[in-house]
Amino acid sequence: MTRIGVVGSGFMAETHVDAYDRIDDATVTAIASPNTAAAFVERTGLEATTHGSVEALLDDADVDVVDICSPTPTHHPIVETAAERGVDVFCEKPIAGSLEDAQAIADAADNADISLMIGHVLRFFPQYERINRVVDDGGVGDPGVARARRLSPFPDWGSKNWYADRDCSGGVLVDLAIHDLDFLRWVLGDVNRVYARRSVWEDGEHGHVTMRFENGAVGYVEASWGLPSSQELTHSFELAGDDGLLEFDGEGAAVVKMSEGGTETASPVVADGYQRQLEAFLESVRTGTEPPVTAEDAIETLRLAIAANRSATENRPVALEEVVV
Repeated sequence: MTRIGVVGSGFMAETHVDAYDRIDDATVTAIASPNTAAAFVERTGLEATTHGSVEALLDDADVDVVDICSPTPTHHPIVETAAERGVDVFCEKPIAGSLEDAQAIADAADNADISLMIGHVLRFFPQYERINRVVDDGGVGDPGVARARRLSPFPDWGSKNWYADRDCSGGVLVDLAIHDLDFLRWVLGDVNRVYARRSVWEDGEHGHVTMRFENGAVGYVEASWGLPSSQELTHSFELAGDDGLLEFDGEGAAVVKMSEGGTETASPVVADGYQRQLEAFLESVRTGTEPPVTAEDAIETLRLAIAANRSATENRPVALEEVVV
């Protein structure tokens, strides 16, 4: 049985706890949060010890893994603390708010020889995984244009409204669009340059990113924190190649492939992406193999998101080679 210590007590921590509850050989045994760990344990019905910090958790609880679900600016010190104790780490995306912190996280994990996986969860949702597999197998020919859309209300559940502080969260392009930026990198490869536009208001933000990939394909990502609070997250994806079109509407479970041979619909019914990514991480810990999403993967995706923010701020295309530590 793998014993998990979760750092954080918000929406994402609850999502991870729920996923671990569906994994037979994993159990959450400790929660760390400065002020709300006890309330979180009571709310979720966990049988877990509570701690005011990750240091206290590691001192007083016997855990095999630390799972970081706390705000982005806390990732660097928490990973370093876990690395000093030789404890493997799963860390929610984005890996950090800056490339400097991201590289320091990667170095700490590497120097301590611990396993570190970053939570770019789209890669583990069956519909998105199928899209990647179809493209890899040449199912749409040479990819030409991809478009992703992810719209949400403003995430006002964050502790002390930290999402509204763009210096902490990075805004909608770093915190929300990064899902689709990472997925497109995974499917289509490295990006040469980006051009982004962004509108920001007191309790919302909306952004568009256009990407030119090294293979000549073009990608478009739209991300919003502008939906009314009564609405739920909506997302969709389409990718056109010279021999077919893939579409995915997040309102349903189906991936539709249209080509000269006809239309095919697939609806994989398996565990959700959060459970599957945590299972993949725990398997890599048990086997001593490299996790499926490495710190290096996450750094390159963060570089892309930072380039998009810079482009939106400076109103010009930004080459990825400009964004360095």
